[in-house]
Amino acid sequence: MSNVDNPRRSTDYMGCAGALFLLVLLASLLVSLLAGRDTVSSLAPPTASATAPLPTLAQLQPSPTSQALALVTNTPTATITPSPTATQTPTITPSPTATLPPTFTPLPAVVFPTPTFTPLPAPMLTDNISFTIKVPILMYHYVSTPPNFGDELRVRLSTEPVAFREQMRYLAENGFTTIDLYDLHLAITNQRELPEKPVILTFDDGHRDHYTNVFPVLQEFGLKGTFFIITEFVDQGYETYMTWEMIREMTQAGHRMEPHTKTHPDLRGQSREYLIYQILGSQQTLEYHIGYLPRYFAYPGGGFDDHAIAILQELGFWGAVSTLGGKWHSYGDRYIWERLRMRYNMPLPEFADLVEPIDAIYGKPLNLAPTPTYTPIPAAIDQP
Repeated sequence: MSNVDNPRRSTDYMGCAGALFLLVLLASLLVSLLAGRDTVSSLAPPTASATAPLPTLAQLQPSPTSQALALVTNTPTATITPSPTATQTPTITPSPTATLPPTFTPLPAVVFPTPTFTPLPAPMLTDNISFTIKVPILMYHYVSTPPNFGDELRVRLSTEPVAFREQMRYLAENGFTTIDLYDLHLAITNQRELPEKPVILTFDDGHRDHYTNVFPVLQEFGLKGTFFIITEFVDQGYETYMTWEMIREMTQAGHRMEPHTKTHPDLRGQSREYLIYQILGSQQTLEYHIGYLPRYFAYPGGGFDDHAIAILQELGFWGAVSTLGGKWHSYGDRYIWERLRMRYNMPLPEFADLVEPIDAIYGKPLNLAPTPTYTPIPAAIDQP
């Protein structure tokens, strides 16, 4: 008989199955409870022992595994840039406002026109008559002992300081009176009487020994000199030449300063512009430093020609001295007045013969003749 046919048997099977299911369920619950108890026991904190030592910090640190070390080694550490800490802005105490100097507007550059020269009147002749006058114009250069390495020219242009002092003593003790070129010019034009024994002392180039060895001796004996200055050498501060302070001191003591060009070139065969630059330039520089316009000139090395003389006349110079030897002077040759060169180691008797007038210092009056033309002379030997 089938199960369908026997409903009671079916009901018995279902009851058995249900009981079995309940039994399995209860067993599962029991297993779960037992497992949960063990887990809770393991999670509970251990009871601290009164005698057991507490673990150190090193013991509590976990030891890294090799995998962790590999990760730490291979993984780059990110560099953390800290954010800048805000800095409190300091309180600035304002400084007192400086008073600025007044602003100066620069003046425009001054452009000087080409100068035109209006010569001042020179001492003029009286009744067109000029006198020839014999006055020794002595020419010195160095007044110092030549250096051991000095050349022949340096020696020839030198006078020993001891010899110079003896020469000046002779002049002072034998009735000589020192005059200058202005006095000579006025005497030639019959406007001034000369002393009985006049002499003119000239010193070329402006060497430093003119201040150290000449100036004190002239002051000692009451004599005056005429000094021809190379102005650019003074401007450049060359050690062997005088300074402007020295020159001014000597000028204030009564000595004359006259131009000797700017750089001591040979003036023969030079252009008009160059001659004006050298001659006028030195004259104006001297005027600035000494306070008066000098009117007489000395040719560098004694070299001159008609062109140089014409420029001197145009610029208003009253005369010039050369290196030509002689004592007689006139109005007609006022641009080449002659001088007497002082030799090295000149004996004092020779010096006395050179300066003593011996005869009258005045020659006969001469009618004014046209200014002669001059033939250039050979190169002189007194280049510094």
